[in-house]
Amino acid sequence: MEFVEGGQVNDLKYIQDNNIDPFEVTDKLGKLYSQMIFINGFVHSDPHPGNILLKKTDEGTCDIILLDHGLYANLSDEFRVEYSRLWLSILNRDRKAMRLHSNNLGIEGDLYGLFACMVTGRTWDTIMEGVDRRKQTTGEKELMQKVLPNVLPQISGILENVNRQMLLILKTNDLMRGIEHTLCTSARMGAFRVMSKCCVRSVYKEKIDNASTKIDKIKMILVQYWLLFKINMYYTLLSLGQICNTVVNLGQRSLQIIKR
Repeated sequence: MEFVEGGQVNDLKYIQDNNIDPFEVTDKLGKLYSQMIFINGFVHSDPHPGNILLKKTDEGTCDIILLDHGLYANLSDEFRVEYSRLWLSILNRDRKAMRLHSNNLGIEGDLYGLFACMVTGRTWDTIMEGVDRRKQTTGEKELMQKVLPNVLPQISGILENVNRQMLLILKTNDLMRGIEHTLCTSARMGAFRVMSKCCVRSVYKEKIDNASTKIDKIKMILVQYWLLFKINMYYTLLSLGQICNTVVNLGQRSLQIIKR
């Protein structure tokens, strides 16, 4: 056992007093949990703010310290890979694949759409536009709160039928989103980049391990590297596009001010 000093992850005063970057905190948490869920399959499943400490390092960065290791989820390889495929289908806005992988996790029929909303914490319209492209707005949150009472029976059915391993993952997702909301760092593009790459590694590790010949294994390795390269290029271009849009909007506002 070790004594560790630090501040809780939701202690905004501690974060401000120690000049800790909230985006660094959520980026590191995202990498940590993506690695645990999609790669290792061994997940600390009680990440409420009291179980996550921040500590400023001598180098000026911050360390993430997890406490209370009494609740962990041991994910089966089958579940871990299937969940990775579900997330890839959501990020690709592939409705057919969403239905398939939701069904493999125990959700049959048209409830796959509601299940995807539960997994992401976003509306179906946002999923179809791209959860990695659109930040959550107040209007979207209000819409979800308005619709929620009307779909409670369906949500109960999903929770009853879904793969049992998914329940701890859903809880973990909600707790992580709560931390992001507190730190005002929700929907970070970098988090989706990291998660996408972990999902690809998870899926292709299974394919590489199951390859029957060395040639097939080499092919799978090359495909994996190609997909990881495409992910990096996609999010780089998406970031540049957002920067350009921001510059254009600022320019338009400046012109309006000048005209006045």
